Amino acid sequence: MPRGNYLKSGALSEEGIHKAIMDWVRLHPSIVKLVMHFPNEGKRTPSYGRMMKDLGMRAGVSDLFISMARHGYHGAWIEFKTPTGVVSPAQKAFLLDMKQQGYYTVVCRSIEDGIKIIQRYCFADQKGISESSNSNCSDCAFVS
Repeated sequence: MPRGNYLKSGALSEEGIHKAIMDWVRLHPSIVKLVMHFPNEGKRTPSYGRMMKDLGMRAGVSDLFISMARHGYHGAWIEFKTPTGVVSPAQKAFLLDMKQQGYYTVVCRSIEDGIKIIQRYCFADQKGISESSNSNCSDCAFVS
């Protein structure tokens, strides 16, 4: 098993979920350049952390941004978590701030559900996604 993709329990890590979903995104040329990750995680020295904060880094920024206006939203922010992963207060605040600004926001807890959300957001007709369309996405949670 590739290191970093699995938890000690053997379950797929958040990083593993994220990588698998990006592998799927790369198979779709029409969206690959519009889906991006902001490297906000990781340990930093205090001076580097201060510099990043001075440059605009914000705690809690979601894992993936889709820079496509669809379904009445300006774009989509997706946070990935394992089935037992906890959304931090900073992540909840970020998602709520983005939702209030007209972005689609969601937390996905599996590869399958992350792909379903991206498919619906990017490829469904204009009636194809709403907070109520979450009913077929068993592990996704819309931020309200």
